[in-house]
Amino acid sequence: MAHQPLNIGEYSVYLEETTSTNDALKLMFGAENLPEGAVVYTDFQTKGRGQQNNSWESQPAENLLMSVLLQPHFLFADEQVWLNIVISLALRDIAEDFAKTTAYIKWPNDIYMGDKKVAGILIENVLQGNRLRFSVIGVGLNLNQQVFETPKAASLTYFSGAWIDPKVLRLSLNEKIAHYYSLLKGKKNSQLWDLYHQHLLGKGKEAQFKLQENFVVATIMGIDKKGRLHLLLEDEIRSFAHKEIEFLQILATN
Repeated sequence: MAHQPLNIGEYSVYLEETTSTNDALKLMFGAENLPEGAVVYTDFQTKGRGQQNNSWESQPAENLLMSVLLQPHFLFADEQVWLNIVISLALRDIAEDFAKTTAYIKWPNDIYMGDKKVAGILIENVLQGNRLRFSVIGVGLNLNQQVFETPKAASLTYFSGAWIDPKVLRLSLNEKIAHYYSLLKGKKNSQLWDLYHQHLLGKGKEAQFKLQENFVVATIMGIDKKGRLHLLLEDEIRSFAHKEIEFLQILATN
């Protein structure tokens, strides 16, 4: 049964500046009855956050900073990985479309082009019983910023050579998220699973990781249904949550 895509962004709020779009959306949702698909976007975050409370670097009005409200009541608490898959695929597609450069999903939820990070995702879920009550999906996508403090970051314009219109990209991303979310609601899990692994950075390749205080080399096998990374490490397949191991780099092959 086909599901009508959610009209993401039909209800949108622009803030010139905020602490973070996730925080702003959660406050609004707590104060009023926002519709599913509501979007908050801003030119600048004073306390932008990435995974594990890392800060998100972004100069004013040069990038896409937005959050989306979803209410995936059909997902159980242990199925949260599917939201990450949906958003990762949507963001990867849009980055690749606008930069005209191949993009990959770097586990657990960054978007990379070559060895440069162009986007990140922060998903915050609230449970009701054993199901998801609502999810706030934060997205940071580097569009036109030229200079970054870290050499690991780059913007889409770095690859495309052209200025990118934030509004055009934001509306395209809304549609792409709606597309993949409708596949999830329509139980097209195997299709989403295959696409995610098709675009997973380093799948089947050796990479360097930091495990506790040690540097190790392992082959990336994929993820499991809990979102853990499966690695072939010393002839044994082991699984790791994102707080248990740090993905450093893909190793060059001869």
